[in-house]
Amino acid sequence: MQVGILATTSAALVAVPSLFVFLYSCTLLRTKGYGLPLPPGPRVAWWGNAAVPRERQWIAYAQEWRERYGDLIYVHMFGNPLLILNSAEVVADLFEKRSSVYSSRPIRTMIVELMGWGWLFSTLPYGPWWRRHRTLFHNHFHANTLSEYHPIQIQETHTLLRNLLESPDRFRYYIRRWGAGIVLKMAYGHQMAEEGDDYVSLADRALEGLAKAGIFGTYMVDYIPALKYVPAWMPGASFQRKAMEWKRSVDEMVERPFQMVKRAMSDGTASSCFMTTELEQAGSDPEQIQIVKDVAATTYTAGADTTVSTVASFILAMTLHPEIARKAQNELANNIGTRLPQYTDSLPYIDCICWELLRWNPVTPLGLARSTTKHDEYRGYLIPKGTTVLPNVWGILHDPKVYPEPLAFNPDRFLDAEGNTAAGINPLPQAAFGFGRRMCPGNKIAFQSVWMAVASILTVYDITNAFDDEGNNVIPKPNFTPAALSHPEPFLCQIKPRSSHAIALIRQTAEAL
Repeated sequence: MQVGILATTSAALVAVPSLFVFLYSCTLLRTKGYGLPLPPGPRVAWWGNAAVPRERQWIAYAQEWRERYGDLIYVHMFGNPLLILNSAEVVADLFEKRSSVYSSRPIRTMIVELMGWGWLFSTLPYGPWWRRHRTLFHNHFHANTLSEYHPIQIQETHTLLRNLLESPDRFRYYIRRWGAGIVLKMAYGHQMAEEGDDYVSLADRALEGLAKAGIFGTYMVDYIPALKYVPAWMPGASFQRKAMEWKRSVDEMVERPFQMVKRAMSDGTASSCFMTTELEQAGSDPEQIQIVKDVAATTYTAGADTTVSTVASFILAMTLHPEIARKAQNELANNIGTRLPQYTDSLPYIDCICWELLRWNPVTPLGLARSTTKHDEYRGYLIPKGTTVLPNVWGILHDPKVYPEPLAFNPDRFLDAEGNTAAGINPLPQAAFGFGRRMCPGNKIAFQSVWMAVASILTVYDITNAFDDEGNNVIPKPNFTPAALSHPEPFLCQIKPRSSHAIALIRQTAEAL
């Protein structure tokens, strides 16, 4: 038995370099004869590998690589063609004007097959199965239904305000609890406990792996799917061990809330929500039940992380820019007086802060990868079928020609919409939500959740620098994690009630429950 294992291992090790050469040769054969050059890109080694940055690739692509190669950058990685889109113009040309070619997804062996994220319908290839998922989501979360969820968003935001009053130093945890609380109530009818709920830590464990493995090509198995058959004990197969560990949390994230709703429906204690409504309509149809389960879990995933990152960025931005907080607080005082915000309030500067948060640190800096479904020609270049296409969302939203002083947090850039349009600058950063047919279908409800949190926190809290043991100001650095789901790196701040009246407002929210 041992001899057989060693023979298998040796054969695999010998075969890998040959496989690189074979895959590279196949790509050349597929593109030969079209009479068009490939887009510009870095020099490729003999095995079809180019040096790609290991961390914060979006910054390198937007700066050094764009200056050297332009808006369209082609990289050959272990037999896989990879195309990086560095401007809003090329993204619009390909993802929107040619959506029939650029709306599918590449094979994500690590996160889908090994880590178990196949139910996340944003990862599905374009086709009927994906359309059934998206249609079901849209039926519940389209523009005409948004007001139905306002009470949930307001209730969870008020819970966040109370939690910040009791333990302001734990603001990151309570923001996570806020995000998870909204989507769990919408999707599963689950009312989270104000202090401590296992569904927050469950989402954290599952999303940790997605953040680390989410950028296409982080693990070699994305480029060479056959590596998924390499046994976990084999040297160099640590990705298999990590995938198995992460998969346990991913499976639990899908199954636990689903089983909770099924038990509640059986007991007659279930709250009305997306899942109860759709399970009743699905009956015993296994395909439809699976779609309901997938869409609910996708809603849980998206809401438990994306809006959370944005609100954490808000706390950081206000710590760094108290003058912006004061300007927003003046608007709140002039427009709503001494109460907490409602969705009927008109607060243009709060709108601008929310848009700038999305632009300043897009949660998915490299977006979600696309895959071409056939050969295409663009700007005189051949884009081969099966090319993985990465939209550099961070680069698009930090283009200095479009967003002057792009690294600065400046909500004022969006105040003069007409002037911006005339000058061709500062469009609203819709790119943060994706593009074309694969744009995030929950973008409006996500924006509303962020808006309510931002407006409510500024109404009752001041956010300032923390102090060290010697009484000196601790000014945080605007650094963000180098992951597929990017968050502000840990930082210190002070969150204090603005007045005794603010404290009374916060406490009144508990009485309204």
